Order: sequence, then C-alpha cells, then structure tokens
Amino acid sequence: MLEVRIKSVRIRSYKSFEDTGTVKLGEHFTVLVGQNSAGKSAFLEAFATDRLPHNPHRGPKRHAAAPLPPSTLTFDLEVPGPEHKRAALARGSAHFASTEGIGIGILDVHFAQTNRYVLSYSPSSYTLDSRLFDRQGSGRQDVQVSANADLFTGEFADPRISYRSPPIDHTTEYVSSIFRQTTFVFRAERYNVGRSGMSGYETLLPDASNLPYMLLRLNRDYKAMERFQELVAEVLPFIRRVVVSAFGQEVEISIQSNPELRADLATPLNECGTGVAQVLAIIYVLVAYDAAQIVIDEPNSFLHPGATRRLLQILKRFANHQFILSTHAAEVISVLRPEVLLLLKWEPASGETVVTADSGANVAHLRESLGELGASLTDVFGYDVVVFVEGPTEHRCFPLLTPAAESRTINYVAMREASRLTSKSPEAVFDIYRKGVEGSALEPPTTRFSFDREGRSEQQMADVLRSSRGQARFIEAPMYESYLLHPGAIAALLGALEGETINAEAVQAWIMENWTRFPVKGLPLSSVEMCHAGDLLEDMFSTLTDGRHSYLKLTHGEQLTRWLLESDPGHLERIASYVEGLLEGS
Repeated sequence: MLEVRIKSVRIRSYKSFEDTGTVKLGEHFTVLVGQNSAGKSAFLEAFATDRLPHNPHRGPKRHAAAPLPPSTLTFDLEVPGPEHKRAALARGSAHFASTEGIGIGILDVHFAQTNRYVLSYSPSSYTLDSRLFDRQGSGRQDVQVSANADLFTGEFADPRISYRSPPIDHTTEYVSSIFRQTTFVFRAERYNVGRSGMSGYETLLPDASNLPYMLLRLNRDYKAMERFQELVAEVLPFIRRVVVSAFGQEVEISIQSNPELRADLATPLNECGTGVAQVLAIIYVLVAYDAAQIVIDEPNSFLHPGATRRLLQILKRFANHQFILSTHAAEVISVLRPEVLLLLKWEPASGETVVTADSGANVAHLRESLGELGASLTDVFGYDVVVFVEGPTEHRCFPLLTPAAESRTINYVAMREASRLTSKSPEAVFDIYRKGVEGSALEPPTTRFSFDREGRSEQQMADVLRSSRGQARFIEAPMYESYLLHPGAIAALLGALEGETINAEAVQAWIMENWTRFPVKGLPLSSVEMCHAGDLLEDMFSTLTDGRHSYLKLTHGEQLTRWLLESDPGHLERIASYVEGLLEGS
C-alpha cells in the first residue's frame, strides 16, 4: 500500500502556539492530551489548511505595539512517487525544475520513488522545500522539464526540456493538492451534512459538506458500500441501513433503524443525534480512500463510551491510514496504544502552549509500571493530584476526609501489595514509579504515597521516606482501622446489622478486655490505638453477633467513617489532618 504520511508538524504564531518546534507524529496513531483550553483543538485545526484563519499568537513576551508574525504551519510529508504521479496526471501536465545533469530524469525522481517534502502554509500563501538531489555540479540550473498526460496510457508522453529562469515547477501545487485532498479534520461539533447538491467534486470536501453526493457515488461499488454499511452498524448498532436518495439536484442521507426498513420511518441525518454524521463521514474515508490522514477532535465528546470504543477498534484495523486524535479519556489511549502521545500544557508565565511528547514505547512502559503498582492509565490521567494509598479501605475512605474547600481533582489509588514491596525493598515502589511514570506526558502534576506503619520497622520506614524524596508519608497509627475504634460508631453499625440496639458501653468494655490480644508485629503494644485494629474488629463482630456477621473492611470501614464524620467528627481530626497535610505538601 502506497501511503502519504505526515512525519512531523510545526506550528508557529497560531492561537496559543508561539512555536511548537518540530513535533513528530506516529505512523499510525498520535494522541493529544491536555486540560481544557490547553490548545488541543487549535493544534488539530492546523491540519485543515484550506480554512486556516489569520489568528497570530499574542503573548507577554512580545511588546504590545510590535507587529504580529503571520501564522505558519509546516508539514514534513512523505509522498510515494505513484501518488505524486496521480496528482500530476489529474492536472493533465507536469512541469518540474531540473538540472542539465538530471534532465528528464526528474520525472523518475518525483514519480518512481518515495520523497520527503516540507510544505509550509500561511493565510495568504504556501511554499515547498524539497531537496531531492544535489544541484551542485549538475550543470545549468535553469532547466525546465515539461510533459503532457496521455489519457489512454495514464503516462506522461514526450517529455521536453526548455531553459528559463526561474523554471516553472508545479511540485508545490501537486504536493499541496495531495495533502489537502487526503487530510480530513473532524471537529467536536454537530455536523449538518445530511443534504447536499449534486457536486462536481471527485473527492470528499474537507468539511464533509458533500458527503451525501459522495455516498451516492459509493453506491456504484457494491462491495465498498456494503463494507461501509457494516462498519456503521458496528459502531452504531441501532442503524439498520444508511439510505442515500436523490431529489432533483439534491442528495439526502437518511437513517433507517426500523427492522422492517420501512421507508416512511427513516430519519433524515440532519435530525439524528450528535455524532452520527461524524461516524458516517469518518467511515466513508476509511472505506473510500486507499490512504488518508484522519484528524478527530475528542471522539468521546460526541459519542457514547461504547460507541467510541467500537469506533477506535475499527480504526485499528485500517493500518493504511494515519490518525491524529485528541482526548480527555484514558480509555482512548489504552485502546489505541499510540506510537506517539502528545501532552499540551498552557504555560501562563510565557503565555503559550507547550508540547511534550511520549513515544509509544514509553506509553507501554507507563502502563506496565502502573500495573506493578496496581494502577492503570485511568487512575492517573487527567488528575491534578494522585495519591497512592496502602489499600482499598484508604481508597474508599480518604476521599471522605478530603477538605471540602479542595478545588483540585484528586484520585486516591490503592496500591497492589504495598507492604510486600516496601518491606522487602523500600526503594521498589519509587523505582517503579520514577522509571515508568515520572517524565511521562501522562504523569500527574503532583503525586503522593501514603503508607500504614503495620509490618514495617523504624528502619524500613526511614528507608521509605528517604527513597521517596518527600513524596511518601506514614499515618501515625498502625493502620486506618485504628481511627475507627469508636464504641458509639461500632455500636450503631452492629445495631443496624442485628436490627436491635447495641449498647456502646458493652462495645467499650469488650475492647478494653480484649485489645491486648491483638499486637502489631514490630510495634509496641502500648495502648488500644497501637493494637491491630483490623483483627480486633473482625473478632469483635463475630463474637458480639454470635457469628452472624463478619467485619467487612471496605463496606464497614466506609460506614464507620461516615457515621463519625456526621456524629463525632472530632474523633477523626488526626487522620483528617493527616490527609490534609498529605495534600498540602503538593
């Protein structure tokens, strides 16, 4: 398969971008991530070169009275010779600058091999930079090679040489035409493309406004049309058939969801829900084009999560196309596993968007490293603060203790076997994190680790604190359950389970009689708070209910926490202050 590929892009003086530098793109998938207003949509808009507005970057580094440079987009393109030839044949003639040494061989240089071209756009012009051969020592430089297309053979006939300064060279027009005709930008907005005229265009317009006419043309190819129908139904199962009808000089698309395909029950596309038109246009490009550059702005914003997942799985089957997407959903990254991941971040101080890149290998390594910690991309992507906690109980209860005034987005992630990792090798957790997560485009701005004291010696805790470089904290008590040994809260919970009143004094008496039976390994048994509260609660629930109920760490831990926050919040003051301090250090 001969495929045009965008190898890299550079955006200068456009909206929030002062200068991105050269940004390399993936062969198959590139995914952009970033907060709202970070510049993701503006980055993708740049690929719609036919609609490039004059919108230069304005930033604090430039004097208010200084002239603004024009917006400039530069694409490094890899263009197969046959694709270049096809574009030239469509024009009916070819004109290339050559040298005396190369002569008419310039046709083979352009048409018989894959070449790299650097195409630059500004609102008023576009230019091409190609270094296909060394012009030094090649004789005269004012050589022009021209040839006319033979419509019967599909070749260029009778190439001829002339001399003029400067020589006419249509390479820029050909390459620009290829790029524009095979690059499609699908925005995260409602598309009103359900009806169009009988256009004379041979290709889908960049804004998909002639989609009805192009689908009418696709009807000529039965296999292609059936493939289109199958893929649409795979993404949106409620669609039984996409119907294309001609009315005089207009063509209309309607959606048939009735099992009997009754014509009177078909719904015009323009009356269908958001996202349906985008799906039809995207799948049309997949089916109708041998290779294209498909840019999709936040597919999860106009499709249901299930439909998004199915669309992404379809995109993965079409290796001949190049895809560039933006997203706020970690699942998009997980499904696509892009070769390149780009983080766009707005920097207020410099007044510009900065682009940070991760390779696909880095993303895979990130996924594996998070898996070692018991986490996933979904756990870290898009949060301001990520706190890795000892286990599921803290994961469930720490959010309840987070200060109400906290405005940042915080996720508490339960680590997998944190005790084993830190007791055998205190550096292990942080080595995994630093080697796999730190420096990644998906790394959250702030990360903290919270551990219990249970099962760790003073030396081990000191080693963990040193290895964490300030990221780790230990709660004061041996474990979270130590803060839940409140007779009133336990009596209320047992009473709800038993369906009768349980006396708080009886619970208090049982605790005082039995707490010394539950030591914590490695810690002195100096008070009730220093006992193994988890084991104590398990024994108490079984004993006081005659075996009818067991202590469930997650469910009952959360219920006890909620009761205390409502009825005696002062009892949780120390652990609540700990959580607040954990976040304040960020």
